[in-house]
Order: sequence, then structure tokens, then C-alpha cells
Amino acid sequence: MKKNFYFLLMAALVCGLSLSVTSCKDDDKDNGPSEEELEQQALEQQDLDNARIAILDQLADLDEVESSEVDLLSQEFKPVIGVPDENEEAIRYVYTNTMEAAAERFADLVGAEIDENTPSYTWTDEKMGTMRYTKGNGTTAWAEVDVDIKQVRPFTKIIYCTPEMLGENKAFKGRAYYRFGDVVRRYVQEDKFRTVAEYWVCVRPAFGPEKKEDSHWACINVLPMKNIYTFSELGTMYFPTKLGESKEHMQNLAEMVYAILNPTTWASNILLNVDNKKMKMFGDFNKNNLKYHNEYFWRNVSNGWDKMEINIGDATYDIWGVVFESDRQYVAEEVNNSAYGMKLLYKGYSWVKKKKVIHLWQANYTSGNGVNSNMHQATFTEPRCDLTTKSAWRLDFRKTGGYQTYYLSFFNQGESRGDNMMRWCVRFATGKELANKKWNGNVKEAIPGVDEIYRYYRDVDPAGGDLTKEPVEDKLIN
Repeated sequence: MKKNFYFLLMAALVCGLSLSVTSCKDDDKDNGPSEEELEQQALEQQDLDNARIAILDQLADLDEVESSEVDLLSQEFKPVIGVPDENEEAIRYVYTNTMEAAAERFADLVGAEIDENTPSYTWTDEKMGTMRYTKGNGTTAWAEVDVDIKQVRPFTKIIYCTPEMLGENKAFKGRAYYRFGDVVRRYVQEDKFRTVAEYWVCVRPAFGPEKKEDSHWACINVLPMKNIYTFSELGTMYFPTKLGESKEHMQNLAEMVYAILNPTTWASNILLNVDNKKMKMFGDFNKNNLKYHNEYFWRNVSNGWDKMEINIGDATYDIWGVVFESDRQYVAEEVNNSAYGMKLLYKGYSWVKKKKVIHLWQANYTSGNGVNSNMHQATFTEPRCDLTTKSAWRLDFRKTGGYQTYYLSFFNQGESRGDNMMRWCVRFATGKELANKKWNGNVKEAIPGVDEIYRYYRDVDPAGGDLTKEPVEDKLIN
């Protein structure tokens, strides 16, 4: 009887403990997610919002936004991608030379894994809307995208095509005002006391033979406050934000710099791979048009950049100094080193706030072999930094490039420890977006409201500046 009694007693105790443990677990569930789970959710939300802004930046003109505090996803903008239809502004044509390039451009826009063989794809986002990609027939369009985006109006469709597919040759005749490597300056008034000088370099000009109707520009020398997040808990630090993303033009920037530094090698790599469709030349430029941007053109640009004298205060700089905040030697040492390359920071930041760990987005372009030559080898990473370490307390990304003491301690942790390499925060804009007033983007005109710092047809080849004439094969100019 005693054995049965103790057995029943122990069974009751075990059952009671089980109920107690179960009750505690239920209480834990009732208390909601843990702090770590909440931090992870916040991080994922920041990453998602950065991706949204990167898409929005490619579709619309965000340049009018004056503060980093503005919620871009709650605003409404006009579309700037491509060229509007003559009768319907909501329809935008993106002139593209191949179906492969059309699929690649849409894939880069939304981060999809599609190619020219993909029949259709739908991108959906609860805060933005939808974009439905459909492969074209190759006769009237390479591809069409039905668009319904809350933040961009009026906007209903993107058509990737050539001008000839529209029934007429819409490509402009003659030469454009700007060429690869041209540089303009724009002043941004931050407040009553501070003005920022931005230097924008043309990484893809308008060009008739390629049916390119607009120019694309990159700025890497400085960030205005609307692209800066200020963090003051551990001493004031400045991080990039709302930079946007364009893998196409990051690639163009890296390839252009390589061509200027290595004109002969760049041209030789194109010629060796001229029949290989996988070998790119500035996106979808036709490699058979190499003569219009040949070795001699890049030699001329290289000489022009070196000879330019820009007076700022009591100092004089060449193009390398104002665009890269460095000099030719240091840029060349990194770009031409296959282990280093060119590192660009894009999108912005995200972080685990409680742990004070911040993430950035980095694209590293290097020159490999074959189709990966000319800086077509790209690696994308998310370097991170523990802000509680003393070395990180003075981080400032408002100026990068040669100002390594401002930001390099961010990269002296983890896998990047001690690489001592330059980085640049990169932003992109079309010529229309750089203009200080509404402008039709006439390829024969200067962009209104910017200072002309260096222009090929002014500073290198004035005789070739007759814009009514068709492009010709470039020759070396002493």
C-alpha cells in the first residue's frame, strides 16, 4: 500500500510539474517575440525599405526631396525612366538594343532572377504596388511591363524596345553635347551657412547610333545632408542613406574609369571578345560601334582629365581630385589591382539598433579574364561595423575616396580588416534630374543650372564640336 501511495504521489507531482512547465511556455508565447526576434524583424524591415527606395529612385525623380527625414514611400513623384510616349506620358519607352538587355534591366530594377527566356514575371510589394513583366515578340517590343506603383503617377507601362520597333527612327541625328567622362558641378544649399559642391561625371551619354536619348551621371565626391543619417549616441557619426541603386550604371562607372586608365587594354579586350554576346560594352552598346569610343578617345579623355585645372580656394585640382577626392596614381593602384578594384557604397544603411551594429551595401568591381575583363567582375557584400568599438566613434561618410581617415575604421573589422582601400558613396541622375528647372532634355544643349567643368568637345576636341555632324572615328589629339 505504501508503494502504491508513493507511486501515486510521484505521478501527481510529475503531472503537476508538467502542467507548470507547459503553463510557463504558454506564458512565454503570450508575451510575444523576444528582443532578438524584434531586432531581426526591424533589420529585415529596414532592408526591405532600402530595396523599395532603390527601385523608386530608378523609376522617379527623388532629387526634389530636401531632407533625409522624409518618408519617400508616402510621397508621390513623376516618372523619369525612359522616354515618354508623345501622346501618353504614363507610357515610358526604354530604348534597348537586345531582348537579353531588356530582361537584365528589369531584373536589376526589381532584384528578380529572370533572363531573355522568361515568358513573364510579376513583382509585388504591399507598400508600392505591382509590375508585371511580359516577354515581347522581338518585333514590336523586347518586353513590356504593366506598372501600378502608388508613389509614381502617371505611370502605367514600360516598353523595352528599339526606336525602329515603334515604326519610325526616333534616334537623334548628329552628335550629343556630352560624351563619356564629361564633368559638371552643381551647388546644393544645405542651410544659410553651408553649400555643397557636387561633381557629376557622365557615365553614359546620349548617343544616336545606340539610340540613347538621355545622359546618365554619377556623383561620388560628396553627400548632401538629405543623403546622410546622423547618429549621436556614441559621438556624432554620419552614414549614407537613400542613395538608390543602379547596377547598370555602377558597372558603367567602373568600366569608364578602367578605360580612361587603360585605353589600349580596354579596347583590346573588346576586340578579342567582339563576337561573344556575353561580353558587355557599357551595358548594351554594340561592340561593332567601338570606333566611336575607341582607344584614342579614351587616351584623349585621360589626357584631358590630367590637364584640367580647377581652382578651389587657394588650391588647384585636376578631374581626379574633384571627382574622386584622390589622385590618378592612387585610383589606378586600386582599380588595376585584381585583388582590390573599385568599391562603391550604394542603397544606404540598416542596423541592429540595440547591439549598435550597422550594415552598408558595397559593390566591388574588378577586371577578370575574357568576358569578365574591363571591370565586369562584380561582387556584392554587406560589410558591418560594431559602433561600440572606440575606433568607430568618428565615422563620417559625407566625404569618401581619399578621405580614408573619415570612414576606414568602419572596414577594419571582420573580413575587411586592414584592407586600407578607398570607397565611394555613389548616386546617379539623368541630365533632366540635374537641371535646375523643367527641361526637355535636348541632347544638343547644356544642362541648365550646372557649371561646365570639363567637356570633351570644349576642352579636348573643339573642332569636333559641330553637333550637326554625325559621329566619326576618334583620333589621338595631342
